[in-house]
Amino acid sequence: MNKVLEYTRNILFQIALSALLNIISWLVIIFQIKPNSEMLPLHYNIFFGPDIVTKGYYLYTLPLVGLLILGANYAFYRYTKDRENFAAKIVIAITMLVQAFILIAVLFLKSIIVI
Repeated sequence: MNKVLEYTRNILFQIALSALLNIISWLVIIFQIKPNSEMLPLHYNIFFGPDIVTKGYYLYTLPLVGLLILGANYAFYRYTKDRENFAAKIVIAITMLVQAFILIAVLFLKSIIVI
């Protein structure tokens, strides 16, 4: 168990896992949802149902924002790793969480979109 914990503390592993989660988000959108110019729900409310409906191409903004966050946080990590090691590690850990939440959002959107 200690080896697993040591390996997950490795920054390269965390960045690679974040990138893998982002790639999975892209692949789910491209191959399972297959958005086009048709109108698709982007937000679902339990009281009213789909309340934000727009063109399907906007689904690509979710993993794109995740990719931008990954790049920005990696740049911040590189900048601060020698100055403030704890903050640098926290930023990379938060990046993993953000990528996981984006993947969960994409999977939930896949479940409500009926094509």
